[in-house]
Amino acid sequence: MKTRLQDDLKVAMKAQDRLALETIRAIMSAFQYEEMQRGVEVLPENVTIELLQREVKKRKEEIEFAEKAGRGEAKEKALKEISIIERYLPQQLDATALEKIVTDLKVADSALNMGGAMKALKDAYGGQYDSKVASEIAKRVCG
Repeated sequence: MKTRLQDDLKVAMKAQDRLALETIRAIMSAFQYEEMQRGVEVLPENVTIELLQREVKKRKEEIEFAEKAGRGEAKEKALKEISIIERYLPQQLDATALEKIVTDLKVADSALNMGGAMKALKDAYGGQYDSKVASEIAKRVCG
């Protein structure tokens, strides 16, 4: 992941894409901080995905605040940053796919509760879905 980020950083520099440059630098900074905290050279893939998802979540919160404050330019910037960060995340499952997976889990185990469904999702599809959407679906399907 580091190599890909460094390559993309060079491309953004050459293209003079300030937003991509700032966003990639922020991601790299978050990676370096996490590596320093853990005392490792390279983060495990699951930690990398979690970190990227946290960065997306931060931008989504920024969007909410920008909407409340009536700051359209801040909202647009955060949306563009999210699209840049999502390039590094695995393909995300949409709500329809999540609902099918949770329904199949419920059919396989009729005693499945919401917590069990969320654990099964995390184990099998970690980093590939929006946990907020998944919990709403699990709550609805599992009761």
